[in-house]
Amino acid sequence: MKLNNDLKFVDTNAREINLKIINEFEEILGEPLYPGDERRIFLQQLTPLIVGLKHNINDSAKQNLLRYSRNEKLDSIGEDIFFTKRLEAKKSSCLCKCKLSKSQEKDVVIPANTRVSPDGNIYFYIKHDVVISAGTLEAIGILEAQHTGPQYNGFIPGQIKLIVDLIPFVESIVNTEISSGGADIESDDRYKERCRLSQETASTAGPDDAYISFAKEAHPSVSDAKVISPSPGVVKIIILLENAITPSEEILKQVLESCSRRDRRPLTDKVEVGACNEVEYDIELTYYLDKNFSSEESIYRKKVEGDNLDLSNGAIRDYINWQQSMLGNPINPDELRYRIQDAATYSVLSNDISKKFTAVRKIDLVSPTHTDIQNIDVGKVRNIIVNYGGLD
Repeated sequence: MKLNNDLKFVDTNAREINLKIINEFEEILGEPLYPGDERRIFLQQLTPLIVGLKHNINDSAKQNLLRYSRNEKLDSIGEDIFFTKRLEAKKSSCLCKCKLSKSQEKDVVIPANTRVSPDGNIYFYIKHDVVISAGTLEAIGILEAQHTGPQYNGFIPGQIKLIVDLIPFVESIVNTEISSGGADIESDDRYKERCRLSQETASTAGPDDAYISFAKEAHPSVSDAKVISPSPGVVKIIILLENAITPSEEILKQVLESCSRRDRRPLTDKVEVGACNEVEYDIELTYYLDKNFSSEESIYRKKVEGDNLDLSNGAIRDYINWQQSMLGNPINPDELRYRIQDAATYSVLSNDISKKFTAVRKIDLVSPTHTDIQNIDVGKVRNIIVNYGGLD
């Protein structure tokens, strides 16, 4: 939502404030203050301080409105007015299989906090003691990330397997599912959206927005949700996680518990929760920069392809993130073109008017093509081929 940053509770126009101060002093003194008058100069020096204070007053006043509030002030508004708390950061987790080199006559205990790593740089811990019973070879445990945040998500089965804290007879500890569930503390924008949705939760008649609010409340990594009714009396909530990561069974369970409480759903609603469908698409293109920008060629390429030209950030990665940020978002090649062109913009001042132009000369786009998808689907990139055609 675009904010009306022009909203003001007190005037902050420096020129008008300065004139008002001078006029008031002239009225009090009963004489004019000419431009060279040291008293006028002193008052002019006070003007920036007064303007700064007025800006602070405006900001403080706007902080009392949900739309403009932030940080601790937003927390107070959310809790006191909307009865909604900001979601805390979460740690990523996944199931793992613990296996012995051979069965033992006694139970083998893999203690909690045993470290396992995918690469030796970041660590997961065994969450609870894992007991491999006498006469057996393996047992299932839970791995939990060392720290909170999404950077621990997405490790595929078999990737977390380096045992850091060695234990006698333990041959392997390997994750059996994708690590997921890690999230940063809820952002201001997401928190504001949940505060607005919370108004729907006052009803127990089963409105869609109420179920969406409860789904997002269940876990901070739930970025979007849709509600459908596949059959009479059945409510199915389709969820999307940040970066379109497939939700674990644990997250699906948390969302189901949040949405199916007796005080939150109509008695006749049977609530189900599922992951969204993925509609895959490819990116294949060649782009060219204007030959007049040879000195800025490297800068503009990094803005399009990322700092290391590996698509880890930059305009194309921004498009991928945008495409998978919401359910039912059509696969839109025009948005991709716009983001590439916008990344390489420059401004020209003409008749005191700043005009924007792009240094991208042309884009030969093979894919994606425009594709409408259902509101329970998300577009997810499969193959990426980006070529730089040079200066044209």
